[in-house]
Amino acid sequence: MNSAAPSPELVYVASQKDSATDGETISPFFQVMYDITDNLELSVGARYSDESKDSTFVHPYNNPGLGGIWRENEVAAADQTFREWSPEASLTWQINDAVMGYVAYKTAYKSGGFSNSGIFSADFMGGSESDFTFDQETAEGFEAGVKSTLLDNQLRLNLTAYTYTYDDLQVDFFNSPTFAFITLNAGEATTEGFEVETEFAPNAAPGLTLRGSLSFNKAEYDNFIAPCWAGQTAALGCNTTVPGTNGTPGQDISGEPTAMAPEWAASFGLSYDGILENGWGYGIALDGIYSDEYNASGFANPHAMRDSYTTLNASLYLAGVDDRWQVQLLGKNLTDEHIVSGVVDGPSTPLPGGEYADQLGFTSLPRTLAVQLSYRFQ
Repeated sequence: MNSAAPSPELVYVASQKDSATDGETISPFFQVMYDITDNLELSVGARYSDESKDSTFVHPYNNPGLGGIWRENEVAAADQTFREWSPEASLTWQINDAVMGYVAYKTAYKSGGFSNSGIFSADFMGGSESDFTFDQETAEGFEAGVKSTLLDNQLRLNLTAYTYTYDDLQVDFFNSPTFAFITLNAGEATTEGFEVETEFAPNAAPGLTLRGSLSFNKAEYDNFIAPCWAGQTAALGCNTTVPGTNGTPGQDISGEPTAMAPEWAASFGLSYDGILENGWGYGIALDGIYSDEYNASGFANPHAMRDSYTTLNASLYLAGVDDRWQVQLLGKNLTDEHIVSGVVDGPSTPLPGGEYADQLGFTSLPRTLAVQLSYRFQ
């Protein structure tokens, strides 16, 4: 730790950090398509990924008033190489001119890496150089569906069912006691469900479009020893340690939902576009989104559960001839819902006498109204 007094410009700076990753990626893709019959096609392909990453991290300055909780001028470094084949295959059946069905086997890959946004905590805070690195993530699974255009091209209706398994799922983690941002790998997770999507533009009402979707998604960890949430006791499941860390307290959350994964979700909307007698265009749109309840924490923290919600967006526009100019009134989140897209345990909480950590969330904007004016030069 540097015991010297900080320079004036750093008096109110807790810590500085310098981190960089130099990488090189080669990723060719191969695909072969074969017409088995006039309306049955087989497609087989694969992507090969070869990635190398050299990373470093250092705190060149730490405020001496913070007791040396971060390592000063100690470099964390990693030289990483990742190689992976990602094959896929699909069978497509053109049932008739309006309906197409398909089944597919797909795989996906996300390379491992280095947590450049991390913090290098001191030994007594439980920090370790290994906290910065994380492994690659892979996924494989099946999906089947039907895509159709019906009622003389007035109705589009698509249905999809799927099941996918993720190995070494990458999960971001803020360790509030050690002030460290790291990425962990969950052992395995599965997501399965279905989606229905439709759009209707009736010939009897030119300019009118109705749309909607409905989805069911069951996403849960199959195998994950995760960090405990702040305040969790052994009686509440905090009874092990997280593999690959410097003794981070852990919990087995196998069978629990993954983060940000509502089981049911839906959307609905309508829009209408028309032309006035003077040639000006006008239009109105209304769209809604429904989400079932979900856990905003990636570690099954019961205090991070969010209620279901419905939000509405609307717009109204008026446009000149040839769309040279347009004025638009926009309304977003008109129901003023507090939508949370992720949480972390608050640093330095719980306070003395408290039981659980505060939850710091990443939220959407509140109800927002705006007027937008645009002009197109020709």
